[in-house]
Amino acid sequence: MGYEELSREELLRKVMELEDEVTRLKMRESELEILLNEYSSIMKKQFEVFDDFIKDVGTKRMIDPLTRVYSQEHLLKLISYYHQKAFEENFGYALVTITINNFEKMDQMEKEHTLLRIGKLLKELVRVPLDSVGRYAENQFMVLLTEITKEQAEKVRERIENAMALHNIDVTIKFASYPDDSTNLEELVRTVE
Repeated sequence: MGYEELSREELLRKVMELEDEVTRLKMRESELEILLNEYSSIMKKQFEVFDDFIKDVGTKRMIDPLTRVYSQEHLLKLISYYHQKAFEENFGYALVTITINNFEKMDQMEKEHTLLRIGKLLKELVRVPLDSVGRYAENQFMVLLTEITKEQAEKVRERIENAMALHNIDVTIKFASYPDDSTNLEELVRTVE
């Protein structure tokens, strides 16, 4: 049955249906345009973050010049990234801090020697590149253990503790696990500081 055989009312109804369809398609096109703009904005931010990351590679902003482990700034970026990833992909991670006791009583040479020894030891005790070691403060290191359960992380903490004792390095070690100890990033970091 062709359009010429339809009555005037049927033709008007068909025209209205087509106009409604055009309006619906224009709204859908508008929605898609908004989504495309949001996606472009998100991708632009991702590239900016990546550019910042690449720009920092090999610089003091990324690597602590004395110990050759990650700087505090870079380590915090990694922790923030892994926190989001752990939340989205439902896996655990842990933070371990190693604080040198009586650091202020050491002379400069002893401080540097101790920092170098700890930095080297920590890199040997964790699963590089899965885990990250950083200098968190003048007398403190922080280790990010990724994709790990609390029980597994506890074993790594014990391994670090034993290695420090074996090398006669007086330290205090703190430990927190996501999501077991907290799901809040700031709270986790505060727990181990």
